[in-house]
Amino acid sequence: MTDWHFAPGQKFTCSQCARCCRGWRIRVDPRTAEQLKATPFRKGLEEKDGSVFARRDSQAACNFLGNDQRCQIHSELGAAAKPRGCRQFPFRLTNTPDGIFVGTSFSCPSIQNNQGEALEDYRRELAEIASSLPLWGGDGVKVWQQSRLGWSEYRQLEEFLLGRESVEPGLAEGFWALAQWSLNPRRPLQAYLEWSAAALEPPHEPLLLMELHWFSNLLAHCGEKPAPPKGKKAPQEPLEAYLRALLHGKTLINRRPLLGNLALLYLIPGFYRHWYELSGSVDQALDQCERKIATHPNNLDDLVVKMGGDFRDQLEALD
Repeated sequence: MTDWHFAPGQKFTCSQCARCCRGWRIRVDPRTAEQLKATPFRKGLEEKDGSVFARRDSQAACNFLGNDQRCQIHSELGAAAKPRGCRQFPFRLTNTPDGIFVGTSFSCPSIQNNQGEALEDYRRELAEIASSLPLWGGDGVKVWQQSRLGWSEYRQLEEFLLGRESVEPGLAEGFWALAQWSLNPRRPLQAYLEWSAAALEPPHEPLLLMELHWFSNLLAHCGEKPAPPKGKKAPQEPLEAYLRALLHGKTLINRRPLLGNLALLYLIPGFYRHWYELSGSVDQALDQCERKIATHPNNLDDLVVKMGGDFRDQLEALD
């Protein structure tokens, strides 16, 4: 029997705000696309880059979103007829050697505000989607090029970060330790984690490069520039909850090498504060982090890999 791991204390019930129906291209999985092509909804589909997507209106809203803020496919054909991504949102499922971890998207206001039913109540609905998930971590976790951590060692890194009273300060230590391990994997990762936390301050200059050079590069990739300070201090508690949720949802092991993903996670507090400065809203800051940086964009892969490598290349391996 598969073990399920839900974020402790997290709740969700759809508030029908329709935010998930706006602002991004909604991919329609092949099975759903074929079914919809046999209905009048076929007119709302378009093919691009070898995939099928829902058309969007002039306001970047899904073509299937009705004036009542409800999905017309759901209303007329039932929830099971919707694209897989729509049925799954705001859940993020990752199949691992320890079971299925259920993460969530903080683009969803109900997730941000922790409103609704316990996530465990959705297990039955998610089981069908989870049945076809690939296994991540079964042959270890790719760190950098040919280096891989065993699954148990990866969990040590995750537990190191989650075990801190605050996740954010531990990100620099964990990032440095992982980069050192990639330079000299003959020592166990745990040794580098202990040195980083107890005695060795993470090097200032490589981290400064991350915070300035790569923060600006990624921001430019999003079509933005650094904002002049306005004196708005972003609340720390929502950021802490967000970082813990990303770690629980196994964001670090999906798609890209672990070193690059941890580099990106290290920068997320800066992006959160940047978008809070601009909007004065925790809701908007977290939504922008999700949409543009953390979990939903699929056009950052090359930049993220290079970012992790740049940090690694500046370090000298410990004797």
